[in-house]
Amino acid sequence: MATVGSATRVDGVDLQMMVSAATAFARPQAGVNASSADAQPDARFSPAAKLRSATSAVMDAAARLNKTQTWQATKATSDNESVVQAVSDKAAPGSYTVNVDAVAMAQSTASATFSSLSTVVGIGTLNIELGSWNTSLSTFATNPNWPKASVMLGPKDTSLERIRDKINAAGVGVIALVVSDATGSRLVLRATSTGEANGFKATPAADGQTSPEAAQALASMGMDPQSLRGSNPLNQPAQDARLRIDGREIQSPQNLIEDEPSGLTLRINGSRAEPVKIRVESDTQAIARDIQSFANAYNDMASQLAASEPNADDDSLRAAQAIQQRMQEAFSATAGANSLSQPLQSVGIRLKDGQLQVDDQVLQKALVQNPGQVEQLFDGNEGAGRSSGLATRLLELGRSEDPANATPGPAASGSEQDSPSAAGALFRQRLLEQYAQSSAASWHEDDASMSANAA
Repeated sequence: MATVGSATRVDGVDLQMMVSAATAFARPQAGVNASSADAQPDARFSPAAKLRSATSAVMDAAARLNKTQTWQATKATSDNESVVQAVSDKAAPGSYTVNVDAVAMAQSTASATFSSLSTVVGIGTLNIELGSWNTSLSTFATNPNWPKASVMLGPKDTSLERIRDKINAAGVGVIALVVSDATGSRLVLRATSTGEANGFKATPAADGQTSPEAAQALASMGMDPQSLRGSNPLNQPAQDARLRIDGREIQSPQNLIEDEPSGLTLRINGSRAEPVKIRVESDTQAIARDIQSFANAYNDMASQLAASEPNADDDSLRAAQAIQQRMQEAFSATAGANSLSQPLQSVGIRLKDGQLQVDDQVLQKALVQNPGQVEQLFDGNEGAGRSSGLATRLLELGRSEDPANATPGPAASGSEQDSPSAAGALFRQRLLEQYAQSSAASWHEDDASMSANAA
């Protein structure tokens, strides 16, 4: 849930970034005594600036409640997350059956076991290629997008640990590690990516002056068709993930799968013969959080407005008063068909003593039983017997030239209606101007550049 009064972004502008920039420019240089305002950065911003920030937060929260995507939020649950986890940003509500036949794996191979880490390995070259093996692991097709890489092993690179470091520093799509246990130590090579097309082939070539014993040790680092039956076993072949969603077959080199036809995003954690059931339903909790965030933002703005000078001639004050007036009109019992008071109270939302209160239990029940009704109360239209929903009415203020003089009316059509950025443009601009003014004394030279960058 959003913090009361917090506003992290205004129409795509990062407020924290602006605050940090203002603080950085206003920070005293070394050797200069810090003032009390420097000791308390918030003191640099006037009540008017804070009120502008609060009104912008209200408009941003209203814009979110005016989006169709907000009311279409869904969540997915899996009956076996050890096999499949699911996210349902785009999936339609319903039940899906997922069969996981294989998990995507990265190829790994190990050298022969050496009795000691100090065993001398021959000087030479380890040629590494990325690509795919055939089913019988007898032939290898090089990936043309990955050039063949050579790791040179010199006189100082004749231990397992030095070879490991040389391979890892080469960045060739293969990582190396040394594994030691009671039987000895061995070099393990592993592809950095899963999937059949991301296998690898390692071919060692010893220097002509290397002793037979050291050359044999170097040869055990290889991974090619000739060595598959030798002392270097293929611990894990590269493989793709294979699954079926409602019988439709899917193959992927990764275990994180975004399936466009179903709208599901799946994380494959294991394979299992039995199917996994994925249930997608409306995410009423996420919608309730957005409504509560809207209430928090409005209450913060109302509190700051109540503490401000009532007769001050300031745009920030007039903008907040316009929002407050529009809210009071919406909840007025004398507004007739345009009143939202009784319908909103029926879903657990009411305006009392200037504060917007949300009964979470009543709201959750309403979202489960009749989510369309709740949506209509925030994002309504004239066809429902009301001029508009609560969020729509507030956004009309952002579309007018001056929120203080705005009057209720039908929502704007075209791109403005669909764009939260247009709805909050006035508030954002005034917020940026206030930030510039509040810090002008200490960083006036950077004022223009910050405003331009933020816009």
